[in-house]
Amino acid sequence: MIRRFVLAAALGMAAPALAQAPAWPERPIRIVVPYGPGGGVDSFTRPIAAQLQGQLGQSVVVDNRAGAGGTIGVLNVARSPADGYTLLSGGVHQPMAEALYPQRGYRIDADFVPVAITAVVPNVLVVNPSSGLTDLRTLMDRARAAPGGLTYCSSGSGTSQHIIAEMFLRETGLRMVHVPYRGTAPAMNDLLAGVCPMMFDGMGTSAPQIQGQRLRPIALTVARRSTLFPEIPTMAEAGGPGMDAGTWYALWAPAGTPAPILARLRAELRTALASPAVQRTWQQQGAEPSTIPEERLAEHVREEARRWSSLVTELGLRAE
Repeated sequence: MIRRFVLAAALGMAAPALAQAPAWPERPIRIVVPYGPGGGVDSFTRPIAAQLQGQLGQSVVVDNRAGAGGTIGVLNVARSPADGYTLLSGGVHQPMAEALYPQRGYRIDADFVPVAITAVVPNVLVVNPSSGLTDLRTLMDRARAAPGGLTYCSSGSGTSQHIIAEMFLRETGLRMVHVPYRGTAPAMNDLLAGVCPMMFDGMGTSAPQIQGQRLRPIALTVARRSTLFPEIPTMAEAGGPGMDAGTWYALWAPAGTPAPILARLRAELRTALASPAVQRTWQQQGAEPSTIPEERLAEHVREEARRWSSLVTELGLRAE
């Protein structure tokens, strides 16, 4: 009788607490994109946000907070409550920033927990058709004939476009002039206008331009061909160095986010990524699903941080 009384009392005290526990989500969710509108991260975030909004019945707002190679937006999320209402959308760019911005105020592998890798895309060397650069050998020959005479644009110093371009230059021994922009959208605008001749871009933003024949694809910077553009050769196939530098996109939550919220987030993201609307958009952007299991996400981020930090140090790159 005493045990029954104690159990009943405990359940009686727990019931109000359970009844008062808020159901997530009960208010709008903010997804911070640490880059400007129109870039790769933004392009792979908005379809997910729209799909989650329909699934969750709450507003899911994309908040673009660009600056300092993405570190301003990431720091904003790191300083936000770990309650599931502020999330970070980014990707390989975040591990890349670890060595470039040593005073950034956070660590991507310690202050965040990865929720899911949302998409994987190849990077592609694209040129303006008016540049006269018809293939990789022509491009390399011209660069050798006039060291520093060719320029390439990027979304900014220290971004994935910049780092992958410098990888290519290191492997080939070529010299080109880097022209950084404040985001992918303005760089793409000048590339399309012929102001700059080439860019090492993510397929997510270049795919529509390639399909519309406004840009000419030269080579992929990954080890195998794209399923969407099987006619585009890899760097090695085109006569260049063997490269395996693609782009992956991910969603993070601040460290300390309650496990039940993370579990719900992951389940909702699985549903969103499997939806016909998102899959159709991913196919149009040349994206493929990640093959990394959820239990290995944190280790994958740590490995990528080590890999890119080492490479940035080897290349001697600095944030400008």
